[in-house]
Amino acid sequence: MTTRRTYRASCHCGAIRFAFTCEEITSGRRCNCSICIRKGVVVSSNYFRPSELEVEGQEQLARYQFGDKDVNHFFCRTCGISPFITVASIPADYQGAARPGDYRLNLGCVHDLDVLALDIQVINGKAL
Repeated sequence: MTTRRTYRASCHCGAIRFAFTCEEITSGRRCNCSICIRKGVVVSSNYFRPSELEVEGQEQLARYQFGDKDVNHFFCRTCGISPFITVASIPADYQGAARPGDYRLNLGCVHDLDVLALDIQVINGKAL
């Protein structure tokens, strides 16, 4: 039986808060694309459907897109922290699990989670 728990998370200033329930987080991912390597975040290994998240403070979010604009990079207007990204669109030949609107979460925003102790896999975003 898998252990599920509810996690709470926020940006640095607390203007953006979110909660989600999932299996215990034991791993994360880093992406080597030009924006992710600069942000240095560890994101969730899996995608979350919009219905799986409770987000408060959305009016404080700003969005940045670049390149093919397949991803929405959100950040807090006050403190600048990126709490999550969402999938904006899917290329026609994409066969993965992500769907438009799905979230990947910045695990550094999750309260009481030691991100540096996680098993971290690198995603080759440069190649996408």
